Amino acid sequence: MNRLLFLIAFALAALNGVAQVDVSGVVVEEGSEEPLPGASVILRNADGKIKKFATSGADGKFAIPTPETEGYTLDVSMMNFAKQTVKLDSVKMPVTIVMERSATMLKEVAVKAERIREQGDTITYDVGSFAQTQDRSIGDVLKRMPGIDVSNSGKIQYQGEDINKFYIEGADLLGGKYGIATNGINHDDVGAVEVMENHQPMQVLSGISFSDKAAINLKLKNKAKATWTFHGHAGGGYSWQPEGAVWDGELFAMAVMPGFQNITTLKTNNIGEDLSGSATDFFASGRDTGLSRYVGVSLPGVPNLSGKRTLFNRSALLSTNSLWKVRNGEFKAQIDYSFNQVTAQAANITTYFLESGDRVITENRDGRDRSHSLSGKFIYEVNQKTTFINNTLSTNIDWDDVRLGVTGSLPNEQSVKLPDYHVANKFKMIKRFDGKHLITFQSNNEWESLPQTLNVVMDGNNIRQHIGDHAFHTHESAAYAFSIKGLTISLEGGVKGYLRSLNTELPDLPAELPGKTENALSTNYFTVYATPKFEYWVKRVNFTLNAPVSFSHYTFDKAIANRSEAYFSPSLSMNWKPNNRFSMTLRGGAGRSPMDLNMIQPGYIMTDYRTFSQGVDDFYNSTSQRISANFAYKLTRKGIFANAMVMQSWSHVPYTMSQRFYGDYIVYSYADAKSDGKNLMALGSIGKTLDFMRGSTNVNGSFLRNESRLFSENNAVNTVSTGWSIGARINGSPLRWLSFDYSIDFSNSQLGINGIGNSWLSGMENSLLLIFMPQGEHWSKWEWRIKGDHYHNELTEGKYKNVLLINTKLVYKLNKRIELSAMLSNMFNHRTYNYTTYSELSSYESQRWLRGRELLFTISLRK
Repeated sequence: MNRLLFLIAFALAALNGVAQVDVSGVVVEEGSEEPLPGASVILRNADGKIKKFATSGADGKFAIPTPETEGYTLDVSMMNFAKQTVKLDSVKMPVTIVMERSATMLKEVAVKAERIREQGDTITYDVGSFAQTQDRSIGDVLKRMPGIDVSNSGKIQYQGEDINKFYIEGADLLGGKYGIATNGINHDDVGAVEVMENHQPMQVLSGISFSDKAAINLKLKNKAKATWTFHGHAGGGYSWQPEGAVWDGELFAMAVMPGFQNITTLKTNNIGEDLSGSATDFFASGRDTGLSRYVGVSLPGVPNLSGKRTLFNRSALLSTNSLWKVRNGEFKAQIDYSFNQVTAQAANITTYFLESGDRVITENRDGRDRSHSLSGKFIYEVNQKTTFINNTLSTNIDWDDVRLGVTGSLPNEQSVKLPDYHVANKFKMIKRFDGKHLITFQSNNEWESLPQTLNVVMDGNNIRQHIGDHAFHTHESAAYAFSIKGLTISLEGGVKGYLRSLNTELPDLPAELPGKTENALSTNYFTVYATPKFEYWVKRVNFTLNAPVSFSHYTFDKAIANRSEAYFSPSLSMNWKPNNRFSMTLRGGAGRSPMDLNMIQPGYIMTDYRTFSQGVDDFYNSTSQRISANFAYKLTRKGIFANAMVMQSWSHVPYTMSQRFYGDYIVYSYADAKSDGKNLMALGSIGKTLDFMRGSTNVNGSFLRNESRLFSENNAVNTVSTGWSIGARINGSPLRWLSFDYSIDFSNSQLGINGIGNSWLSGMENSLLLIFMPQGEHWSKWEWRIKGDHYHNELTEGKYKNVLLINTKLVYKLNKRIELSAMLSNMFNHRTYNYTTYSELSSYESQRWLRGRELLFTISLRK
């Protein structure tokens, strides 16, 4: 009997196996014929009902077993590609599905979404479930999402690390200037925020070069796609300090089309919001020209308080950014102009700690800083699986004029002109062939001119410091890489050239100062380098070894002796991701590097009315070592995100900064003495969603210890600065008629000099925002918001400064498009703020002015 049952079962299984048909094939990209992993493959019957589905693998292949195919169709879809439908009656297996690139327009389905979803390396946050009534931009909502940190400038970090791309519907419109979108796009236009972990921006490097960075992608709602959207506001009112009219206005326009994107914004205000950094490129590295300003005249600021409480400004910003899709690539144009005028006043007492006795200088400062900035960037990019091409032409023109009047111990008038002209072109091409081989070519060229002029009128005399500083840098390189069985080996080789001229004139040097008053020198170098790199993947671990070696020849036009130097700076990193919840990265490195060439300056340069700088008279090299560890953990179904970082670094420099007094003047130079520094830094953060009140909470902490050395009046000063901080934030809507946002930050710091530690000084800041939303037919359109900022700062041991600043705002929502509001800032009309700070060589007591009470009426509109 058992044998009979076995034979029947075997026969039925055989019949079933005969009846099964494998619907199989491969999904490829049109033109390149490269396989497309992750494509959705859906099998439908003759009635259009879904029978089975699959996803294409890493090789683009798929297979779906089915008992029949008569009348069946195969739907293949993928983001940024047009959907393909194949009738199975007319094809033979395996079938090749060719996908054509196209903008994907997703229909929205009215379902109750999870606040956070995870699929593979992509984390999706539902914007609507995190937004609160007071939020305006998508950046306001991002700040509530656990795992994501957003600065006031719009810069984004995920799990403690900077993101490497910011996309809008899969397109990189803004590059590193994404702060314009973070602080500009209305959160109501965004349906979801996607975080793509381990994101490799260049498709050509996919599977060959590892990335431990994440990218952000904004998924817009249908109403914001394939159309122009607009929103803005205009406000006016009165201020008690400074007395007079105040205004605040913004116009923001966005278009997201299949072949075109644009964001244009216009802002202006005089209510304490500095717009000069709104178009900052967060992805930009330092300029290779290496120039920096010598003149250091700046307006007094107010530490420990929000800029909106202390900034007396008139600011404007115009930014327009466009992206066109052309053939297989994209062309982008970005143009920005900003104007910023700031005024400031302060009363100061500076005490210099000297062996011969303390020196005290009193100052009352009153100044104005007026700056203009115009920049343009034009980019052509092809980003495909076999080819990457990017050419970026950029230009920047900045004007900065500063006027500062000083009364007190040394009365004077200072005026500064600080223009800056910069042009750069960067080209990069990567070609991938046979799937595992890469060839890369790069060509970067930069030119910069940084003239500086300082005029000082003191005791009836006029002193004029003029600086002419110009530099050109070129970098040409080629690289080859191949990958085999998880191992990628690459070798980059290239040359760098640098030409710089510095000319300074100070014809009326004060009689107290001995020495040279002019600098006329050229600083040039030519470098040949090679950088072997090894990357190895084994299971979920990635190892990366870099071993750059270079040879440089420096010429200094007789200012100092010419030099030839060799440098070697190896680094090693390991990334371990055992699962989607946890990841760890260890890094270490050591190296030898040349000195800052700006320090080669044998003559005096006047940096402000009583401070001079003098460089070194010889060429030096420095050495350094560093180790770091990063940890990240997430449990998305419970909304938990945590990260931590610890870093230790050591530096060894054969020279030490020196401070000398000549009468009322100070000279900063360098002594021929070794200086070893040590720096320890630790950061950590943990955040969680609070679903019961549609909120979230976050706790963060930091620790910093720095050891350094300098000379004052030929006496060694060894300093140790130590500081730690801890902060927390919680927000939510516990009741239908109430939402809140509360944060607290506590910090403590100490400065030790020559083994003697000063007292610990602490500071605490509390901020609470309450929003009341009355219920009922006649009150549902009203909102009342009240915000308080409390500052509790320890000025000296046991002596504290408390400041409480309160704003209130009444909002009336006329309809979905129009909102009216009235805001009263600094209700108690606090006008001044006093504080004391300490450094290695001095103490600084100051009284600063605050923005007084302000009343602002605003109308907000959106399309």
